[in-house]
Amino acid sequence: MRKLILPASVLFWTTLFTAGGLDPLNIKTGLWEVTMTSKVNLLPAPTTSTYKSCVRKEDLNQYPFTDPDANCNWKVIHSTGSEMEASGTCKPEGMGNVTFNMKLEAVNTENVKGTGQLTANGPAGTLNGIYSGMAKWIGAICPKGLK
Repeated sequence: MRKLILPASVLFWTTLFTAGGLDPLNIKTGLWEVTMTSKVNLLPAPTTSTYKSCVRKEDLNQYPFTDPDANCNWKVIHSTGSEMEASGTCKPEGMGNVTFNMKLEAVNTENVKGTGQLTANGPAGTLNGIYSGMAKWIGAICPKGLK
């Protein structure tokens, strides 16, 4: 009986630590086009923005689709090959801090969809909103200088 306790204990702790790990998203690296639509309280209509993002192999363990102009820091909370949950803070030029909670789903290796919530602190007070987005793989090579 005593001989079974040690292997069972090792198996339990190994499983626990492995389950808590982060697996990278199973998507292609290279140039992606991201389209985000957000609806913020106090604004009359949704806003849509599109930007390009360069995803490198080392980006797959991080939030991969950061707008290069938004000055963001992200923290991945959970990640598997097909899903990622992350939170982030961005400081777009001319605005206060904007915090995000985002859930991504890799539909396949070339398409990712996401949804989330945002909170922005600005001169008019706190704004809350929701957003959704799609990322589509464009090609394996990123233009020079694109982050």
